[in-house]
Amino acid sequence: MNIPVLHDFPLDPRCYSVRLALALLGVDHRVQPVDVFPGGAHLESPYRELTPTGELPVFETGTTTLVGSVDVLVHLADGTAWAAPSDDWIDFATGPLEQFYSCREQSLYTTDPVDVTAARAAVQSLDDLLASRTTNEAWVAADLPTVADIALFPAAALSRDIGIDHDRYPALRSWIRRIKQLPDFVEMPGIPVFP
Repeated sequence: MNIPVLHDFPLDPRCYSVRLALALLGVDHRVQPVDVFPGGAHLESPYRELTPTGELPVFETGTTTLVGSVDVLVHLADGTAWAAPSDDWIDFATGPLEQFYSCREQSLYTTDPVDVTAARAAVQSLDDLLASRTTNEAWVAADLPTVADIALFPAAALSRDIGIDHDRYPALRSWIRRIKQLPDFVEMPGIPVFP
């Protein structure tokens, strides 16, 4: 039996979303670390054969290779209780969330000034969505946690990296706490464990 392989950079929030999904879903796998920074290994062989753009994460199932967190998360959740009832979250994950990640990467890996306007708007949108839910146990796409929550969690939890404090976003703060309390939750550097 082939054990799936996750090609992973520990500081990448997209990779983390897949690690979190694998833990929450109890999927046996092996991690292949990739030296993205400072090494740039994702831009060299053998990764260029797996992902010509150098995008991570890469997840090899034994029969297929999936590139990018959204594709991997959809694959992992398919046919499980973690599947989201709609694909609306994908638009958010591939649009505003990517702008957030670009701001964060610029902040962490360069000395260039960072405009966090788009990132702040993404965090506000997520807080607004969660606040509009009619239950105290609000989740992104359903009345229980789904792959949508897993996909969006890293950006929200890491927003302090670019100076966006959670104090202004009560629904978001409550949702982050609920995610951290899920059984088999795994940590990422930069995301405090305490609720």
